[in-house]
Amino acid sequence: MNAIFTADIVNSSSLNQQGFDKLIGDLKNLFKTDNKDFYNGDSFRVLIKQPGDALMQCIKSRLLAIQCSGRLRVDIRVSINIGNLQSKQIDLRSSMDELLVQSGRSFTRLQNTTQRLYITAGDKDADFTYDIIAEYTDTLLEQVTAKQAQILFLLLSGKTQVETAHQLALSTATISKQVKAARYDKIKSVLHKFEVLTNQLQHGK
Repeated sequence: MNAIFTADIVNSSSLNQQGFDKLIGDLKNLFKTDNKDFYNGDSFRVLIKQPGDALMQCIKSRLLAIQCSGRLRVDIRVSINIGNLQSKQIDLRSSMDELLVQSGRSFTRLQNTTQRLYITAGDKDADFTYDIIAEYTDTLLEQVTAKQAQILFLLLSGKTQVETAHQLALSTATISKQVKAARYDKIKSVLHKFEVLTNQLQHGK
């Protein structure tokens, strides 16, 4: 099984060219080992080989965008479709592989809503839980500030709170306070639930 992201940057036009280029560069670096395609300026698709990692990569990409927020909030709208590709070699932009087609349809469903995340695997029972996970993830991230997004991204990338404080030139007390305010424990919990559900789906348990 794999996961396909279809995504775009919300309020990308509020960024100056330097800020936009940096965000695109950071996103490409985040997905540097994945098959990816950036197109139409602020849209992109990514093939995630390990579907259990999909929500982690989604949240990290959204945190990169939120860091760029100014007068308008910058975020990423993304559909995650989990399933099997018919071919190992695909063109993310032009392939008619069913998983890619479904990903495009899922993304279209998002465009006229305030939702930022949609997850589906085409399994009724799993999708019921994925809907809850997606809604909860949106709730957790919608209140995250640009400063908190920087902190959360580093922690989710494996940094300790002490290392994060050093890198951002902040006190450990400030990091601890921001981590609690951003509900980092809840983010870790929803990531764990997604990974467990996806691994069960992948292995037929």
